[in-house]
Amino acid sequence: MVGRLDCGYLLTPTGQLNIAELICLIGALISVGFTSRLYCELVDNLQYIYPQLNTLLVRSLFQSFALFCFTITLVILIIHISGIRFSGRNYYYINQLCLMFNIFMGLMMITIGICAAFWEDKLRRTPDIIQRGYFVDRYQYIYGEMTHPRPGAAAAAAILGILAGILFITEAFTRPMLNTSTTHSPDYYTKPIASYRAPIKNINDERIIPIERTVTSYLPSRF
Repeated sequence: MVGRLDCGYLLTPTGQLNIAELICLIGALISVGFTSRLYCELVDNLQYIYPQLNTLLVRSLFQSFALFCFTITLVILIIHISGIRFSGRNYYYINQLCLMFNIFMGLMMITIGICAAFWEDKLRRTPDIIQRGYFVDRYQYIYGEMTHPRPGAAAAAAILGILAGILFITEAFTRPMLNTSTTHSPDYYTKPIASYRAPIKNINDERIIPIERTVTSYLPSRF
């Protein structure tokens, strides 16, 4: 790791995408945290629509995926600010690893974001959930516990999750530009080679030192 910081990375499209991804992931984590676990259990037990969709499992996976992507993105941002781009040829392989992480996290967040959209749709289209007061802004008792329906929280998590996935895919396309703009710090110094003139020798193997003359052309003066 190079000792100097690389604050210029924040001005690159890749660095700005890292910041946008972190913001989207924070918003997604807050949104999914606002959702009601008890309403997920209730709608899964009713089995009115999308019976194969386990909303409680989607809720847990969304939190795990978003937290994983947030951690990886934060680590990538920190190591780039620390000057990893100046590590020489090794940076190419590090950048390729980051690119593969971007594609993997992008597909992961888009997939779980689509599942969260079906989660919200399942809540809105189940009649018993609507009759219980899903859109009423007040605390309710479900299975003997108090909870708040938080309508729209799953939809917000879905939008932010899909947006974060799109940003990850976009970052993967911008990563090759970092390879061409990398500045390599010199790690060795090569002494310049001075020009060498072979000695001149006569037939007796005696060294002759050439005499340099300077010929100046001049016009004859008129007396």
